[in-house]
Amino acid sequence: MHGPLLLTAEDHLTLELFEVVAFPDGLHLRMALTATGRPAELAQYETRSLSDPDDPSTRWSYLSVRARVDDIEGEADPYHPAAASKPCRSGPPEYRTEPHYWLDAIPTSGFIAVTAGWPRIGLGSTTTTIGLESSTRTS
Repeated sequence: MHGPLLLTAEDHLTLELFEVVAFPDGLHLRMALTATGRPAELAQYETRSLSDPDDPSTRWSYLSVRARVDDIEGEADPYHPAAASKPCRSGPPEYRTEPHYWLDAIPTSGFIAVTAGWPRIGLGSTTTTIGLESSTRTS
C-alpha cells in the first residue's frame, strides 16, 4: 500500500485508509472519515454525549470496521477516535474522525480485507482488499 487509499466516496462522505504499519505481533491501521452536510449532522448526533437523562433516544453509533487477515475475521475496535466538527454557522457542517485500529495478526498472504460502513449516517458497507508491501509486512 502506498500513501492514503480511498476506500469509498459517496455524496458528502469519504473514507480513507491512511496508513498500515506492521509490528511483530500485529497491524496498526489509521483511517479517516470525512462527512459534510446532512451526514455530518447525523455523525455529530450519533457520537454525542449520552449522559443526558432527559434524552429519550440514548443510542449511539460509530464507524463499523471489520477486518479479515488470512483465515481470521472480526470486528476492529477503534482507539484514538479523535473527531472534529465544524459548526454550521461557519459554513456547511463538517465532521471528521481519524480512528486507529489494531489487528492481532500479520497476513501470510500479504493481503487484508477491510469492510467499513456507518449506515446511520448514510455510509453503506464497502469491502476493500489491500495488498501490503513486503516492507510493511516485515517490521
